[in-house]
Amino acid sequence: MRIFSTLFLLVLSTCAFGAEPRAVPTFESIGVYWTPPGDPGAAGCPLQFRKSGESAWREGLPLWFDARNAECRGSLVQLEPGTQYELRLGGRTFSAKTWSERFPVAKTITVGSQPTLNITEGGTASGYVLYQAAPGAVIDAANAQPVGISVAASYVIVRGFLVKGAQRHGILIEPGRHDVVIEDNDVSGWGRVNYTNSKGWKVGVDEDSGITARCYNNAPEVYRVVIQRNRVHDPRFGANSWDWGHPAGPNGISMYECGGNNVIRHNELYSTSGIEHYFMDAIGGGNNDSNKGFPGADSDIYGNRVQHAWDDGIKAEGGGRNVRVWGNYIDSTATGVATTPVAIGPIYVFRNVYNRSRQRALRELDEDDRNNFAKAGSGAKFGNGRRYVFHNTVLQPRATSARFPLGAGGGVSAAGRDEPLTNTVTRNNILQVWKAHWNSVNEGSGSGNDFDYDLYNGKIAAQRGAEKHGIADTPQYDGEFQLKPRSPGHDAGVRIPNFNDAYVGAAPDIGAQETGAPILRFGVAAGESRDSATWRSARKQ
Repeated sequence: MRIFSTLFLLVLSTCAFGAEPRAVPTFESIGVYWTPPGDPGAAGCPLQFRKSGESAWREGLPLWFDARNAECRGSLVQLEPGTQYELRLGGRTFSAKTWSERFPVAKTITVGSQPTLNITEGGTASGYVLYQAAPGAVIDAANAQPVGISVAASYVIVRGFLVKGAQRHGILIEPGRHDVVIEDNDVSGWGRVNYTNSKGWKVGVDEDSGITARCYNNAPEVYRVVIQRNRVHDPRFGANSWDWGHPAGPNGISMYECGGNNVIRHNELYSTSGIEHYFMDAIGGGNNDSNKGFPGADSDIYGNRVQHAWDDGIKAEGGGRNVRVWGNYIDSTATGVATTPVAIGPIYVFRNVYNRSRQRALRELDEDDRNNFAKAGSGAKFGNGRRYVFHNTVLQPRATSARFPLGAGGGVSAAGRDEPLTNTVTRNNILQVWKAHWNSVNEGSGSGNDFDYDLYNGKIAAQRGAEKHGIADTPQYDGEFQLKPRSPGHDAGVRIPNFNDAYVGAAPDIGAQETGAPILRFGVAAGESRDSATWRSARKQ
């Protein structure tokens, strides 16, 4: 399956006409949907794009054809916010505009210190209501209120609050709300105690979250939520590690069975209070066995600095329909990015950096089980959607107290005997694992995969022909995650339309960081500096 060859003219006759395409944008991505008149085959449906006003067309990654509903689906990525684009697909030209990063504000409400804030007044698409913290204001529930800030309105911006001490959730978006922006807040100290384990840890209640939305029991959906530049840290009680079974306890940012078209970017999630205050999942939600899952269709998770979770750093499991997880830094979690299953797809996991993995608190580092960077299984009832894994870097830092390095135990892997890896394409990843006899790629009993052009040191447990152009070697870094010019993997990747157009040198580098390109940045500061003029203007509103 060679999905990256240029087949636009050859396949155009098969894909021409059909139903009208549709596009669903976010700030930097556009999800595209189209039902062609016939099956285009493994090559999918060719897609081209350009900014309005430009003359030259650019090639996008062909849309994946899902034979289950005869639809071509896929995404354009790494676009510019607030920009009109023209798209060409199936003999038609149509347009879509990415979201502007400046939200119109019709009214500003300044809030002083108080135990809890209940937001009930919202705005419209032409004018949001901005709730901003007065200088020095604190929302301190003091463990006497279930929620620090409750958002029960749409077209609302919640900005600049210090929120602490909530019994259950720091910030809660109520069912049925949409077009909500949660930005520049600091959330800590939330959650209830569930039990005390044999080590004396007070384990928190499952799903209590710093920032959350909950749409269980057929509640009205929450959708078009932007969660950006927040610090979410130090829950009152943490999750259990895998020493006591599957972790359960608080999450950092979560949404449960809600709608899509959400963006979670440039946040920082961490704990400064020790391993007994780690999250269950830092960013995640449920349910796994669902056509919705987290973060909902047509959504982005990017630019976050994610740390300290006993299970998943980023849990993007369930539907996975035009979901993009990219440019995140993940450290000190059991897994990096979990996508078990992808019920609909496609999901894109690209240019993430994974540092240390830890699964069991009661074992020495060299006796830990570790886990995978990309936990990527498929279920019996939900699964087999397309998964793309491009340009990620799995690090293996060292510690003087340990014989083995501290990174992931596996690279891209099935999630167990009953959850094989299926319908997955990997390209240009650095998949270094802590022990060379463990698996850099493990499809289990899965099929329909295409693994190639990855740099790895572990075993490739896959069908014959995998990693034909892969490199079995060890990367050499200049800094934390940029390859040295003569390192294995430098200028050794393959072109992927729209995903590495701006490569430097003879060919794209393997891994998350392109040598010679701007260094990847993560977290709040990266979000502030990314467009400082826009950010300063927004802060003054």
